[in-house]
Amino acid sequence: MDPLQIFTIVTIVMFVVLAIITLFISINKRTLFAKLEGLIEQGKFDEFFKRIDSPMTRLVYPDYNRTYFKLNAYMMKGDYKAANTVLDDLLSRKTSSEQRADLVVKAFNIYISLNKAKKAKAMLDEIDQLEDAKYSSAKEDCRMMYDIAILKKSNYIDQMERALDKMSGPARGRLEYLLALQYQNRGDMAKRNEYLNRSSRAMREAMGGDAESK
Repeated sequence: MDPLQIFTIVTIVMFVVLAIITLFISINKRTLFAKLEGLIEQGKFDEFFKRIDSPMTRLVYPDYNRTYFKLNAYMMKGDYKAANTVLDDLLSRKTSSEQRADLVVKAFNIYISLNKAKKAKAMLDEIDQLEDAKYSSAKEDCRMMYDIAILKKSNYIDQMERALDKMSGPARGRLEYLLALQYQNRGDMAKRNEYLNRSSRAMREAMGGDAESK
């Protein structure tokens, strides 16, 4: 056989094999993601951590993605010590600008939820430096969260109460929770409890918790 023909055949075979491998990884990536997400939602954390480090998962997901997934699992599990360790690891890594922006916003929200004011402020300062216009809403949201949760402000109440009628589901529940925090900052515990109850109800309904009453 002509050497050129052999080269052509080998090249074609290589492309076919690569296409099959790419398709295999793509299919398994979607399947694995759904499986891993399901394990977290069901609270099967031992099985999740075993699967996230399995050879198949290592094949289809880069280390950064698997570590990021572990961070979500530790937060859902309530293992904040482990979550902090993983978060510190992720923040120390060299990433793309888009990955970094996503990570610092996530880190900010985690630090806010754990009441780590100094670390939250460091993330907020970095968020404020993001230049892409697509992060403008994230900047405003993070600044608002910092004002309410860390600086104990309550100057967003009127704005949020006007917006409530336009909200539903988890978004409404989140807004009602932020209103509860602000009324707590003002010392109005009656309103704080009212909005906490409303927030809990909105979240339960969004998760299908009202099914039994239907």
